[in-house]
Amino acid sequence: MGLDSVLRAMAPGAGPLDFLSLLVAATLVLVVTIVGTGLFLEVMNARHPELKVQRHRVNSRKWQELAYAPVSVLTTSLCFTAGLFAQTQGWTLAPLELSWWSVPLMFVINLVLYDAWFYWVHRLLHWRPMMRFHLVHHASLVPTCWSNHHDSLLDSFVFQFYFTLIVFVLPIPWPVLVAYKIFDEIIGMVGHSGYEHFASPLARTPWPLSSTVFHDQHHSHFRYNYAQTFSSWDRWMGTLYPGYDAAVADFEPEAVKRRTASAD
Repeated sequence: MGLDSVLRAMAPGAGPLDFLSLLVAATLVLVVTIVGTGLFLEVMNARHPELKVQRHRVNSRKWQELAYAPVSVLTTSLCFTAGLFAQTQGWTLAPLELSWWSVPLMFVINLVLYDAWFYWVHRLLHWRPMMRFHLVHHASLVPTCWSNHHDSLLDSFVFQFYFTLIVFVLPIPWPVLVAYKIFDEIIGMVGHSGYEHFASPLARTPWPLSSTVFHDQHHSHFRYNYAQTFSSWDRWMGTLYPGYDAAVADFEPEAVKRRTASAD
């Protein structure tokens, strides 16, 4: 499958076989992103053991978790391809032309909307009647970057269906949507990596960004920190882990230097 078949699949009047070509291309991009990001984080984690969030716990089954990845990745690709295909066939809102203002504007709006979707869908999955579909993911008390796709089919579908719907309500150009999906995959793996490589004051009050500590606490404490990119929804709804700000501050560079110096 070459670039020509992908471009043909994104042209008006494309058929089922073209959709399949687009699905294969989306899956390949997703797999390359996952493998590349995962290997990068494995190297970084090995070089910086002092940045491990749960210092006295080990995930002894992280490679077994990859058994769930094929179904999760295919579900993700299918939801994304459905939205992309619908847009290229003219069934959705007409996307904005690419420009110096439309690209960052659509990226940021999409970022905010997906974080809201992620928060509320995530809370829904923690509702008792739905919890059984989400328990697979929470088998990882100590998440690793490979835990990002350790989930059930329905679990993955509920999160990723956003990418099927968003093209019907937001005039986002397809290159921006593709770039955002790759970004989303990377930050999802970073959030599950178990090592806080990017701690910053921007990840604690009064700033809205989240961190690896943020999502790691969701796995270790279960009923806190439901969002992905921002901590805002959790702060507003009272679901932020009480010790979050102090915990992420403990991984900022100066704090890590003090901690490692005192240990020597």
